[in-house]
Amino acid sequence: MACQLICPNLRCRKILSVPEEVRGKLVKCQYCQTMFRVPEMKRPDHPTQAVAADDAPPPKRKKAG
Repeated sequence: MACQLICPNLRCRKILSVPEEVRGKLVKCQYCQTMFRVPEMKRPDHPTQAVAADDAPPPKRKKAG
């Protein structure tokens, strides 16, 4: 199954579809020719360390002033 990502070039930002086999490898955007590395699949180190986004605590904010 192909994965979709956005070209990291701020002037391009096209949505690209790349095959799973290229994860972790350098690819070239077909529109702007920018070379970039496709992120690898994120896997938790240990099943108990995986936290769902809904279970994560909200980010702390700095107090103004």
